[in-house]
Amino acid sequence: MKENTKRLQFLDSLRFFAALAVIIQHTFERISPQFGWFCSNYFQFGAFGVCLFFLCSGFIIPVSIEKHQSIKKFAISRIYRLYPIFLVSLVLKISLILHRDVHGVDPSLTNILANVSMLAKFIGQPLIEASYWTLNLEMAFYIIVAILFKLNLLKHSVALAGAGLLGVSLIGIVGIHILHLFDGGWLLAFYLATMFVGTLYYRYLHHQLSKTALQASVATAIVTLVMNSYFVFGSQVPNPKNFGGESFLPVTNAILTAYLLFTVCYYFRNKSYPQLFTHLGAISYSLYLNQAIILTLVLSNIPNPVLASTLAISLTFIVSNYTYKYIEVPFINASKRIISAPKPAENTTSKKLAKAVIKPSSEV
Repeated sequence: MKENTKRLQFLDSLRFFAALAVIIQHTFERISPQFGWFCSNYFQFGAFGVCLFFLCSGFIIPVSIEKHQSIKKFAISRIYRLYPIFLVSLVLKISLILHRDVHGVDPSLTNILANVSMLAKFIGQPLIEASYWTLNLEMAFYIIVAILFKLNLLKHSVALAGAGLLGVSLIGIVGIHILHLFDGGWLLAFYLATMFVGTLYYRYLHHQLSKTALQASVATAIVTLVMNSYFVFGSQVPNPKNFGGESFLPVTNAILTAYLLFTVCYYFRNKSYPQLFTHLGAISYSLYLNQAIILTLVLSNIPNPVLASTLAISLTFIVSNYTYKYIEVPFINASKRIISAPKPAENTTSKKLAKAVIKPSSEV
């Protein structure tokens, strides 16, 4: 099997684990007090899944724009990849809110447009669906990557990861812990830096980075995580209502586990992964978007927690399989056709004009 195929197996399998972790978090935090206690004291499944997603994005996205050597082609591939199923999810969520089937922000035109941009979190508009915050950070990453590519800075991956991690500590340790300028934000900055750390694994794979540089960068990321998590969350008493999202051990353990799993799977990337994992990884984007709506509808309407969680999770996987097949795949294929389409041939007149040569004055 070709290395490229195996690399995709490695990434798709990780995306499956990430999506599964998010589904577990969002399902059982609503129905099980014991799960809430465990999350608030030991392990935050959502943080694990999100961090794993961002490591995968960082591994592939910057080199995707380098492969295209075109911001336009990169934008087409991302828009066709993200927006079709996202817009379906957004329209459905707005419809449910307007019909009072679920609680949520009353969507104004401004709010809807902000959410459509996938930058609502950064322009002061509330998210129509809370789980869209990861897409907002992903979109911000795309924009930063495009700017860095345009400035010919994208290949400086170690410096970019280092700058990102430095920014985390400036926000977390200096801004929050010492100067009390912010209430939060360091974890969001850490996830952004994590995407740049993910790129380093790709650079090392293609001999564009030394093993020492990769190890030093990952070690710096881990130290940055532990220090900021300790200074910001270390003194807080675990609160089951927060499900570990603002607690030192749950967040630190979750992100460390994500880094560890990504690294282990990366080093075993040439192994074949179960076809079920790779398929579920391929539909992970649908899983992520669909779970937010399906879990809300099912868990709030079925009182039996075992039946509700079983039905909700099963429906999430079933629906996602179809949305991937009938919404995602056609648009992904369409973007590939657009990107690979040859440029229109110049017409004969244009060619003749282009080849015309002005005669020297001595020949006039």
